[in-house]
This record gives sequence, structure tokens and C-alpha cells, in this order.
Amino acid sequence: MNTDKRVFDLVIRVADPLHRRALTLDSLLLEEKILDSFGLIQLVAEIDSEFLIVIKTEDLILQNFATIKDIGALVKRYITDGK
Repeated sequence: MNTDKRVFDLVIRVADPLHRRALTLDSLLLEEKILDSFGLIQLVAEIDSEFLIVIKTEDLILQNFATIKDIGALVKRYITDGK
């Protein structure tokens, strides 16, 4: 399973149920209220566990978590760089 699909599945797990059906790889997760701040924290914990990485505090910025594609790119960087 590719990284974006795995991230998509994690977002579905923590997303607001009212927004799950309309979710795409390009959905603006915070702006469209698919995730709130608590959901974002849950998602980071799920990502850390799923991919066996630890996302650094300096990477917890909107650009890295705006869309599923952005999160996937961040995760791929961690996997590739071995962080």
C-alpha cells in the first residue's frame, strides 16, 4: 500500500465523521474542518505509530499538514532520510 493511501486511511480514522465522505487527497484538512486541533494531534500519533517515525516539533506546521498529499510527502521524507 502506498504512503498516501496509508495516510488517507489514518485521516479517515480520526476525521470528523461529517466530512469523511468528501475526503480527497487534496482536501484542506484544517481549513475544511475535516480535522480539528485534537484530531491533528491524534493523527500525528497514528502516523508515528504506523510508520515507526517521530515527527519533530519543527515539522508540525500547516504546510506539512494541509492535505493528505502534504502529509504523505512529509512521511516519505522521514522514511527516506531515516529520521
